[in-house]
Amino acid sequence: MNESVNSSRFRAGVFERISHFFEGPNPLHPAVWEGRLKPLEFRRFSAADLPQCLELYRLNEPGRFPEGVIGQYEENLKAQKSYFLVAESEGRVVASGGMHYFRVPHVAVFCYGLVRPGYHGRGFGTALVLARLGLLNRELPAICVFIFALAQSIDFYGRFGFRDFQPWRDAHGRNHPSGKLLITSDKIQQCRQLLANHGVIVPHDEDKIPLLKSDEV
Repeated sequence: MNESVNSSRFRAGVFERISHFFEGPNPLHPAVWEGRLKPLEFRRFSAADLPQCLELYRLNEPGRFPEGVIGQYEENLKAQKSYFLVAESEGRVVASGGMHYFRVPHVAVFCYGLVRPGYHGRGFGTALVLARLGLLNRELPAICVFIFALAQSIDFYGRFGFRDFQPWRDAHGRNHPSGKLLITSDKIQQCRQLLANHGVIVPHDEDKIPLLKSDEV
């Protein structure tokens, strides 16, 4: 019996990999998450997290964010213009990321994805992206997700299937890359299930993602 079950699982795994091969990079491709996901709990940002989140930003700012943006980040956190997730490890915030819908319910923007430098390369960033994808509205057939990144981070999002989109310009007049991902409702559900299967807890806050009518975040 066990041999039969293992054989079925093996065939299912092979089929899954072949399917992902033809589909190309996407959030559920084993190359994205295999060996990277471990038990972790995400929760919604609270005012008490502000000092640690600002510290997280400052640690990531050199070479990753344009100068002078931390004030916008702080305002965003305080005004809750975006919904922010945080994750803690060893008693401190080690990852945080925001998201909101932009102008229409089927367009989402991910912003300020941050991982404490000492925790880079340990799966926290992967879990953070998948957690935000899992929070998207599953009542819609598909959602278009945008990320306005930097040259140093755009390849990371490319692993999840984000395609090149038009450059964005910072306050200093410098252009940076952006990415776009179209994700269907079934894949949103699968992202949440994948996280649950690996002990990654995501709050059921789908109805708390704000819809912004302007691009000021």
